[in-house]
Order: sequence, then structure tokens, then C-alpha cells
Amino acid sequence: MKEMEVRLTVNGKPLTATVPGDTTLLRFLRDHARLTGTKCGCGMGDCGTCTVIVNGEAKKSCLLRMGKLQGAKVETIESLAAHGLHPLQKAFISKGAIQCGFCTPGMIMAAKALLDGNPSPSRPDILSALSGNYCRCTGYFPVIEAVEEAAKVLLGEAAPELRSPVEAGAGIIGTSVLDPSDVPKASGRLVFADDLYFEGMCHGAVLLSDVPHALVKAIDTTEAEAAPGVIRVLTAKDIPGTNEFGLIHPDQPVFAEDKVRFVGDTLALVIADTEEHARRAARSIHADLSELPVIASPETALERPELPPLHESGHVLKRVTHRKGDIKEGFRQAALIVEESYETPFLEHAYMEPESGVAKVTEDGGVEIWCSTQGPFLMRGQIAQCLNLPEEKVRIRGLPVGGAFGGKLDITIQILLGLGALVTKRPFKMTLTRAESFRMSTKKHPFKMHYKTGATRDGRFVALEAKLVCDAGAYEGWSPDVLEQAMVFAGGPYVWPNVHVDGTCVYTNNVLGGAFRGFGMNQVHFAVESQIDTMARKLGMEPLDLRLRNALEEGKETFSGEIVRSCVAIKEALLEAQKRIRTLGDLRKPSGATKKIGVGIAGAYKNIGGGRGLANFGGAVLRLRESGDVELRASVCDMGQGAASVLAQIASAITGIPVGRFSVVVADSDLIPAGAMAIGQRQTMIAGNATLGAAKRFKNLILETASRGTGLPLEDLAIRGANIVNRKEEPVLSLGQLCRFTDGMVIEAKHEWVAPQTYPLKDDPNPTFPVMKDGKIVTEYDPEDYRNYFAYNYACQVAVVEVDTATGAVEVKKVLAFHDVGKALNPMKIKGQLEGSILMGIGYALSEEFVMKDGVPGTKTLRGCGIPDIHVRPEIEIVLVEKPEPIGPFAAKGVAEIALVPTVPAIINAIFDATGVRITSLPAKPEKVLAALKKRS
Repeated sequence: MKEMEVRLTVNGKPLTATVPGDTTLLRFLRDHARLTGTKCGCGMGDCGTCTVIVNGEAKKSCLLRMGKLQGAKVETIESLAAHGLHPLQKAFISKGAIQCGFCTPGMIMAAKALLDGNPSPSRPDILSALSGNYCRCTGYFPVIEAVEEAAKVLLGEAAPELRSPVEAGAGIIGTSVLDPSDVPKASGRLVFADDLYFEGMCHGAVLLSDVPHALVKAIDTTEAEAAPGVIRVLTAKDIPGTNEFGLIHPDQPVFAEDKVRFVGDTLALVIADTEEHARRAARSIHADLSELPVIASPETALERPELPPLHESGHVLKRVTHRKGDIKEGFRQAALIVEESYETPFLEHAYMEPESGVAKVTEDGGVEIWCSTQGPFLMRGQIAQCLNLPEEKVRIRGLPVGGAFGGKLDITIQILLGLGALVTKRPFKMTLTRAESFRMSTKKHPFKMHYKTGATRDGRFVALEAKLVCDAGAYEGWSPDVLEQAMVFAGGPYVWPNVHVDGTCVYTNNVLGGAFRGFGMNQVHFAVESQIDTMARKLGMEPLDLRLRNALEEGKETFSGEIVRSCVAIKEALLEAQKRIRTLGDLRKPSGATKKIGVGIAGAYKNIGGGRGLANFGGAVLRLRESGDVELRASVCDMGQGAASVLAQIASAITGIPVGRFSVVVADSDLIPAGAMAIGQRQTMIAGNATLGAAKRFKNLILETASRGTGLPLEDLAIRGANIVNRKEEPVLSLGQLCRFTDGMVIEAKHEWVAPQTYPLKDDPNPTFPVMKDGKIVTEYDPEDYRNYFAYNYACQVAVVEVDTATGAVEVKKVLAFHDVGKALNPMKIKGQLEGSILMGIGYALSEEFVMKDGVPGTKTLRGCGIPDIHVRPEIEIVLVEKPEPIGPFAAKGVAEIALVPTVPAIINAIFDATGVRITSLPAKPEKVLAALKKRS
């Protein structure tokens, strides 16, 4: 479309723009006006991250064309904090309505439009106004509370307030300290990867395979190379190093060369002066592909071995068998045997921020890459190998992460970013569309599971036999690790003396399986907790009582054969549930003639950190600045879950320095100690212990320096706030003044924390992470030392659902969540993590799936993924079970993943309680529930 002149007012200032008329308002605001608080989450009007106010109404700027905005008045998030934070921004912060922060500007603008036109909205008004805005982190509950509080403030019925934390010292542990990034998140000033713009920057677009399985005959880039604005077109021949990458074993090509194995394989990369030119040129590339039979499921691969395999090694990626006790004898002892099959689907992470990044060439010929990541060191090694660079010449500068949930551990565009910068010697930027993200990014693995369980007449578990089949997708990734973890947790947090489990992980032409909150245990907990529920009903026992009878406790053996020795809190969680399950009252009354109420329960346990041989370590460095502030660099990636603020709390509690004086540096491979990896709820334990150790050394160093400089005895000095004080609590000097006594030396303390050694499954002949000793793989284990993981946390949840037997629709009315946290360091952050996970679990149970059809995604949009919106808002009651963890910092544990694990089986068990229908494949959509009801009747 031809360019046209458009006059409009943006944030009270008149602007004249000469742009093509079909340019979206979103692209104008970001690319021309550089108002990057307005985010692009999907570009299709689904997510709401691009919401602005146009002529007094909330609008999705990705859907508005500049040619139709002549004379329009536009307000963006940047206008709200021009003279201090708006009451909405303050309320979002104080209520804990912000986690990753990517969706926050759009949420706030939608809420402002509501309050501008309706100063006293009802709860339904708020839900309606925000129904077009997705949030994947918080679970919406604090968002609603924040809007209600802001309305009261604007009407003069309440005073705005931001909580003031305890200044410093031990009292700060257990306090809901505000995250220092909350203000820039609420005001739209926090810089995400797609918000970066550099002088002379060029842009990239990929050509992906449009078929899931084919031989590559030729790729003709002639037309693309001659297209307007194109700088380079790159294919496999342009990789300077290895054209394969992978987290465990490199098997995925940067560019498909001889073969494509799924629709996320990259055939070519176009580099151009603008993103539009790059995308247009990419569409002109001609790929000659000779299609091969599509392996659309593990069953196809296993039942038809004659089909061409994806890899030379064959269809099967991994097989493992786990045995314990005597399975035949166990079933002979059983008075009851229950047998059933279960199935779970692919699941999209649906983080609001699509993959994006910028790379630049450094003076020494290396590259630095700005991107969002959960594992900067994991990425650095793979990138270096593909670009033929030493690792020290690759710098990953991790930026704020707009949601991840496991999905940003894997490489998508990061190697391409580095390559684009190297070949052009210019800043190079790429941002995936949502459709490209769907194809290239990983998903939660689909599982098919067959379970057979036995119990005695008095309810003692005696045998569990299972077969697990996992769809890895086209490449290895984390899949062997996920299968092994599923094998360890296949029996839930209970004692099973006799076990036989076979696990198989299979290559298919589907999208890639990868890390996703829970990492293999969601699937098996759904199955085993459903089995236990069925067994309880057949035995005539209360489902909670059956779980209590068989629950793990200190000194008992887990499903995998590990003796758990400390902080086993599943019984404490179940007993808390037993108390509160009696208080459900009116929730047990259905709302209509066709409605039925059901109550379901499920237990869970989850590892802390990586395990089964994977090393767990991390470090922290504290450095005093001349200003008296402290820089804390730690092996951590903060994704909005509060990792940085918790580390500052730990350092403050040890040193006595106010938490606000700590500046936490995260996710930068050149600045932080090695070990940063946001997986397995590990960061509180690993980086927390490293910070605790460094803080102790740092405090001692400060006091020793102050003693030397002042001549006062060391035992007479203490840190109080920003000062060193004497025995009389009189200030002697400030932290900033301390630097004059150091003779130019930096006051800095370091500490590395290494978790106890873990071991693979005893009967896995080919573990993903073998343990080596004296150059040999360890195969014999000391029972006293044997552990699969260095710590665990435990939980149970109770779900109350209402099922409409006329339609099959299921509404979750309430979730009671009982979670072992060790010691709660920051209750608000914990609550936010748990609420967000529970809402994600409701989606997993009832609505979410990423549909694949013959190797091609059938799911095209975020809304099509079935993720819950703001109308899915059951009452959630959270009870924190504080049983101190001996090796945790201040006895704490991480909680980021476990809440997702028991939610699904609790809901499915509640559906059975309401209707007598057992749903065995997820999700339990209305049509599936209704079909089951009709079949039963």
C-alpha cells in the first residue's frame, strides 16, 4: 500500500506519520515512535498485550491500521507514569498482579479504559473489560483485586499505598518484599528483547519447512537474493561450525540440509534492512522437497518399523525398564487389581512473549546475544560450537523473560542471531511470529500410559505395573530426561513395594517435546492418582484415607528405591486437607437441576533441582560499590517468579544491609557465576545457598575492613542499615565511606554451593547423566548414599467441580492447595506462583491441547490452545506447609512447578465424584464428558 500522511495525537502530543496505510498502530508505536511499552504477543488480536486506548476505548493496536486513524487520540502505558505512578500501576504492584510483566501494560490500559468510563465497576464489569487480555503467570486473581483497589483510590474511598518491607536483618525472611522490577514493568519501561533497537540494525526472517518429513532436493534462493532490501540469504552451507545442536546430544540441524523432520525445521534465513523486506523475500525462496511418509504418532513408528525412520538410529529414542521387588508376588497378595489406560496431549507453553533477540559482533570477533533465556550457559556452549567460536567469545545477555515455563531452555533463534551478526558485522534482530513460535518451540510431551495397580483389602498398596510411551517429536532435546523423570515419579508420593515399569520414548514428525512445568511427572501423576481414586472407591475407603495409609515418610523407600530421610511432608499436607475438606459447606450444593457437585483429591511430589546424575551447583558474588550499594551477581535467571528479590532478602538477612541497596545481576554469562539454569525449582535452593554463603563472607569482610580502618575492635562493630555502628549503636562510618580504607581493593566475597550427588535409576543401563568415578560409569550404589534428587517438595490439592450433565461443561468452583515450601521466604511470590500454576492445571485438565494432524499443527492461535482467560477464576485457598528443609537457605525450598502436578488429577477425580464417569484422556472438554455420560447411561 502507498504511503500516506497520518496526523494523530499520542499521549497528548501531536504526531505526523508518513507510513503505508496498512501499517498497524502497534508497529507504528514500536518501530517509529519507539513506545515499546505496548507489546506484540501474537499480532492476531488474541493476547491483549498490545492494548492501548484509542478515542477513549481500549483497542488492540495490532488490529488497527494507520490509514483509518486520522485524527485519533491514542494513549499508551507510557502516559500513565508521566507524573508518578497511576493508582492502577500502584495497585498492580501492591497486590502482586505482576510476574513476568509482559502482559502488564496491556492489562493496565484495558483497566484504565474501563475506569475512565465506569469509575465504580462491578466484578462482572472488570471481567468483561479484561476478557481479551491473557496472563499466563499470575492466574488473574490479583489482577482483579488490583483493579478493584484502584477504583476505590480514584473515587477517594481508599489511599494508594505501596508496601514498605522490613529494612534488613533476619526479620526480612518471610516478608513479601516487592520486586525492584515491578515499577518498570508496571510503567512499560522494562526492556524485553523485542524492545531493543540499535543503529544500523538489520532484520531476519526464516523459511520453515511446510511439510513434516521430506528429503531436501534443492533450495533456490536466487529470487530472494535479488529482492528489495535483502543483504544476505543463508542456508546450511553458511554455518562456520557444526550444523547440529542439542542440549544433551546434538542432533537438530541449524539449517535442514539433506532432510526435514518437522515443520519447525529451518531451510533458510533472510537478512534484510527491514523485517518486512526479510519476510517478503523469505516467501520467494523455492524449496524442492521430496516428501516421505509421515510418522504422526509413536504407535505408527512402533507398529510399522518398515517406515523410513527420522534418524539412522531408528524409531526409538530411548527404552528403560524399572523393577523393584517381585511384581508377580505383589499381585498375588492383592485383593483388588485395577487396570486402565490414560492419555495426555501436546501442550503449548503459551508464554506471552514470542522468541526474540538481537546480536552484535564484539571487538574480538565474538558475538553477544541479547535474548530471554532460562539457561544462558546451556545456550552459550551450543552456539559456540555451531559458530566455530570458543565459548568465551560468546556472551549471552539474558533479558527479562516474558513467560517461559520451561520453553525457553531450548535453542530456537539464538544460533541464527549470532550467525546473522557475524556475516553482516551489524546488529541483527529476529522476532518470531506466534505461528513460527508454535512450530519451532517445544511442547509438553504427550504420553500414553497403561497402569495396573494392586492393593490389599485393608488398603495397602502392593504392586504397580505400567507402560509409558512418550512422543519426543523430531529431535532428542530433553526427551530422554523427561522419560527417566516420569519413571522415577510414576508411583506418586506413596510406598509401592513391588514395581515393574517399561518406558519408551519415540521419534515422530510432530513438534518437539521439551521442558514444561512438571517435566514428565504431570502425566504419570494424572494416571496414578486416577488409579488410587478408583481403588479407594472399590475398597469402600475415603480417597484421602487411602493416600494417608500409603504416604511416604522419613525412612521409607520411594517408587524408585531411594530412602527419603528428611522433610517428607506429604502426610502433613494430607492432614491439612483432611481438616479443611469438612468446611466446604454450601459449595456442595449444585446451582441447577442438571448440575452435579464433585470433590476430588490428589497428592504429588516433585524434585528440587536436576537429578539422576546431573550436577547441581551455582555461585554468588557480592561487591560493595562506592555509593554504599551492593551488587549481587548470582547463578540465576529471573522470569518474574521473584528469584532476584528472594536472593536480595537472603543477603539482607545475613548482612543487615537494607534489601533495597542490593542490585541483583542475573542471566549474563559474562557476569554471573556458572550454573544458572531455571529448571526444577532449583534456584531458591542453589543460588539461595550460594548467596547465603557469600553474604556471610561479605559481612565479615566489611566488618574486618571497618575494624582496620577505625581501630575499633571487630567484636564492637555491626552493620545497621547503610552504616557501620559501634557497641553503643552509634554510626561510625557509612558503607560508602568504607571504600577509603581498602587501598584500592574491591570489597568482594564469593561462594559456590554444590548440591549432594544424585544418581540415575538403578536399572537404567544408559542413563542420560551417568555418574563417573575413576573414569568409569558408576553402576553399584551404596543404599545409604543413593538418591535420585537432592531434595523434594510435597503437595496435595482438593478440587470442587460442578458438572452440567446436560452439556458436559465442567466448572471448577474451588481449589484447596496444601504445599510444602520448607520455609516461606516471600509469601506473596509463593502465592503468585501457586495460583498461576493451578490455573494452568485447570487448563490442562479441561481445555488445553496443541493439536497435531499428520505432523502439521492444527492449533493456529493462542485462543485455539484453550488457555484459561480471566473468566476461569475459581476460589483458591492456599495453605503453606512449613516443614524446614535441612539443606535449604533459611530452611526454604522452591515451589515454581509442583502446583501444576496435582491439579489435573484432583479435577478429574472430582468429575468422577460428581458423575461416576472416569475421564482417562485429557483434556476433559464438554463433548468428551458428555460422550462419557451418554456411554455410561
